[in-house]
Amino acid sequence: MKKLFVSLFLLLGLAAASNAQNIDTETIKTVIKTEKRIFFTENMQLSLDEAGKFWELYDEYELAKGEIGREKTKLFEQMIEETDGITDEEAQQMVLTLLDLQQRSLKVEKKYMKIMMKELSPKTVARFFQLNELVNSFLKTQILSEMPIIQK
Repeated sequence: MKKLFVSLFLLLGLAAASNAQNIDTETIKTVIKTEKRIFFTENMQLSLDEAGKFWELYDEYELAKGEIGREKTKLFEQMIEETDGITDEEAQQMVLTLLDLQQRSLKVEKKYMKIMMKELSPKTVARFFQLNELVNSFLKTQILSEMPIIQK
């Protein structure tokens, strides 16, 4: 468990440092992707038999979630740029778009949970989704805490 928190702390620190240093977005994404992979390698406790199947499914899952992530990044960039001067209609559209992206993301998660359950043990799948939620929550908190809030 201690190893888990150290890994998360390092990942969170990396995200914070990347924001502070104005590193380009693609570099940040590459580094976070690599760090997430290291995090899962250290914390999934995969058997040799499960490891090959897991990483193949993990790569497919990340690819499926990638487009949604890019759209969410674009939306957040729009929110950052327009926090002071948006209309009520634009604000409403941003919220609807965010909810749509969350719904699409959940659909992908459900799809891959079913696929993973066919190839991996239920405990391995549950561990992945638990760890994935944990690491994504840390990253999301870091990103959202840096965003300006839309003004009245």
